[in-house]
Amino acid sequence: MKEPKVSAIIVNYNGKAVTEGAIKTLMGQSYKEIEIIVVDNNSSDGSQQMITRKYKNIKLVENTKNLGYCGINSGLSSCRGKYIFFTNNDISLEKDCIKRLVGALEKDRSMGIASPKVVNYFDRNLQSCGTWVSRAFYNGHFKCGKDFRKEIPYNGIAMVRKEIIDRFGYIFDGDYFTYAEDLDLCLRTRLLGYAVVHIPEAVLYHMHELTLGKSKKYKLTYMLERNLLMTFFKILSLKNIVIFLPYVMAMRFVAILRDVFTLKFANAGARLAAILNVLIDFSHIIKKRGSIQKLRKKDDSFLLKVFSEKYLFSSKKINV
Repeated sequence: MKEPKVSAIIVNYNGKAVTEGAIKTLMGQSYKEIEIIVVDNNSSDGSQQMITRKYKNIKLVENTKNLGYCGINSGLSSCRGKYIFFTNNDISLEKDCIKRLVGALEKDRSMGIASPKVVNYFDRNLQSCGTWVSRAFYNGHFKCGKDFRKEIPYNGIAMVRKEIIDRFGYIFDGDYFTYAEDLDLCLRTRLLGYAVVHIPEAVLYHMHELTLGKSKKYKLTYMLERNLLMTFFKILSLKNIVIFLPYVMAMRFVAILRDVFTLKFANAGARLAAILNVLIDFSHIIKKRGSIQKLRKKDDSFLLKVFSEKYLFSSKKINV
C-alpha cells in the first residue's frame, strides 16, 4: 500500500544556511513520500538562487515582501500531500520524525494535528512537549516529564491534515505575521472536532528564535499580545468571552504593572498598543470570527479541556 504524501513547507527569510540544513534533514528522512516547498519572504541573502541552483526538485514560492511565519500560506497552493508539515527553517529532524507523525495520524482519525517533541538544537537539554495556554490567553512551553502521547493546545511546528486546512482556505491567519498563529490554527482545528496530540517519539531539534531573537523585545511583546487577544475574540463562544474577558484584561493589567515596576517601559507601552490595535481593528476581527464560527462542530467544553491555569502561576516556564 502506497504511503500518503506529505507536503513539507519551510518558511525562510535571509536564512540561506539554515534553510539548506532544513532541506537536507527532510531529504534524509526514512519516510520518502515528501515533497518539499520553500516559501521565501523576499530574502536578500541569495537564498532563492541557492535553492534553484542546487535543488531542482524543490518548489520555491517567492513572496514579494516579508510576511513572517504566516508567509507559509503562500505554499498552500503547491501542496499535493494528504498531510502538511509546516516548519521554520532553523530545524533538524531525527530520521524517523516524519514517519512517526504520519503513522500517528494514519492510525487515529480523531487526531487533526500531530506535534513532535521539540528539543533545543544547541544544548539538547531544554525540551518542549507542546505549549500550554491559560484562560487568560497567556501561554508557554510544557517542560517534558514522562514521554507519552497527550492532547495539547498547540505547537508551532507540526503536521496537519490537508483536509482541515482546505476547510479554512489558509494555514495561518495572515494578519498575525508571527506569534500565536499556531495557537489560532490549533484552536480552529479543535472547533472542527479534531484533537491536537503530542507525539514524543517524533523528535525535532529547533534553533529557537534564531531570526526573531534579533528583534527588539517590545516588538515581539506587541505581536504576541495583539495576536493572543485576536484569537480570544475569534475562537471562544460569546458566553465565554463575557465570562473570561475581565480575567483576560486583569492579567494584562498585572503584566503592564510588572513591566513598569521593572522599568521595562517600552514593553508596557507595547502591551497597551496591542490592546488599542485590537479595539481599532475590532470590526475586522469580528468578521473573521463569523467565518470561523460557521464551521464550528464542538462547543467550548471541548476547547477548554486542554487549557490550564497552573502553568500561568508557576515558575516552570521554558523557551525552546
